[in-house]
Amino acid sequence: MLQRFVNLSQFGLYLGVIIFIAFLLLPAPEGMSDVAWKTAAVAMLMATWWITEAIPISTTALLPIVLFPVLNIAPIGDTTAPYANPLIFLFMGGFIIAIAMQRWELHKRIALRIVNFVGVKPSSIIIGFIIASAFLSMWVSNTATALMMLPIAISVLQFVEKKSDNTAAPVTNFEIVLVLAIAYACNIGGIATLIGTPPNALLAAFMLESYDYEISFAKWMLVGVPLVLIMLPVMYLLLSKVIYPIKIKELPGGQSVIETQLKGLGDITKPEVRVAIVFVTTALLWIFRPLLSDILPGLSDAGIAVTAGVALFLIPTGLKDESMLLRWESLKELPWGILILFGGGLSLAMAITTSGLATWIGETVSGLDALPIILLIFLVIIIIVFLTEITSNTATAAAFLPILASTAIGIGQDPMLFVLPAAIAASCAFMLPVATPPNAIIYGSGKVTIPQMANAGIWLNIIVSVLFTIASYTIFAYVFGIEIGVVPDWIP
Repeated sequence: MLQRFVNLSQFGLYLGVIIFIAFLLLPAPEGMSDVAWKTAAVAMLMATWWITEAIPISTTALLPIVLFPVLNIAPIGDTTAPYANPLIFLFMGGFIIAIAMQRWELHKRIALRIVNFVGVKPSSIIIGFIIASAFLSMWVSNTATALMMLPIAISVLQFVEKKSDNTAAPVTNFEIVLVLAIAYACNIGGIATLIGTPPNALLAAFMLESYDYEISFAKWMLVGVPLVLIMLPVMYLLLSKVIYPIKIKELPGGQSVIETQLKGLGDITKPEVRVAIVFVTTALLWIFRPLLSDILPGLSDAGIAVTAGVALFLIPTGLKDESMLLRWESLKELPWGILILFGGGLSLAMAITTSGLATWIGETVSGLDALPIILLIFLVIIIIVFLTEITSNTATAAAFLPILASTAIGIGQDPMLFVLPAAIAASCAFMLPVATPPNAIIYGSGKVTIPQMANAGIWLNIIVSVLFTIASYTIFAYVFGIEIGVVPDWIP
């Protein structure tokens, strides 16, 4: 597997360079400017390296800074400006809050309380883990959530294996469903908020950078939360009732496993309380910011996030050492690479728009308007869903959003009709361990095999593709005012 990955990376490295050089040597197609053709060359290089991970995807995201000024695509100031897009600071602030929650184990206490509250019947245990994993993934990275939830689940499973008098098959099904439910809930939960998963924020930043169209935190939740509330029950029923039916009726003494974990945390501490206050206050400000716009017109989601991040360095823990809730050393855990990836994707999108490449793509694909729009939407979604089984979801979104937006405009549609479902679909890869970090973490537990994951995942992939297609005509259209066959006024 490793050798195959290395070979793919090396192949992608050389392929990207060959395509890049070929584009520069060949003349531009009719109707396309030289600047647009050079932009296409850089875009192909970056897309190839992103998809094959020829070099670290965040390193690839730095290529615009090197190539755009040299190729006279854009001056250095215009090239680097997208790396400081406000949505990048929103995500950074969200990361800082998540790091504070992890430092004081507030996220673990929240998870255990949810599981303990829901109950200890097999179905209740699974539902509890789903709710806890999804809720935490709305605010904390899905990787950190999966890493925290898995050991708790393993403790429950070890107890079941010792105490259960049932046959092996029902116990095995319970194990498979529990661990898969954690991975899938982590992936699904991130859809609910702008900071829940990188493609969400990348879409918002792309729309702001390219079209000056703002997607607020609250507006996103009007779409994200209902989707999550639909997807979680569907996922639970599919896993536990259809694919891996659970026969176990009781988990004798299962309550003690969760209670032991809670007791291990001890009483809630002052730092936990103070981090919780910052977290809740921040979430409420994000949600109700539109109502505060008359009082504080300059207030933004990014400003709220950064304010919360700074506050965590100013608020004392209340402990004897008189330290603050966060220290600068804590930010070593902040995924800076994701923020750079955002910037690179947005810089590429800027060049695609300003060079005229977006217009050329739109004019070229205008013939697609003869196809049913619902079919095009479904194809966009299902291609993104299955592509992200083997590629980074953020890199996929960064590569495809500008193309999809241009295509939509070219056939006389609102770009949100394509880019919104595509961005959400990028977080919905359920078949393979390499698709998302939670999938890989759960697979690493040894409780589920690749065929078992793929057997459940392929059905979820198809279900979410249909669901998002329907949502494009209903909730997406309602919340964002999307009209089929109408290009909005805010398109330049």
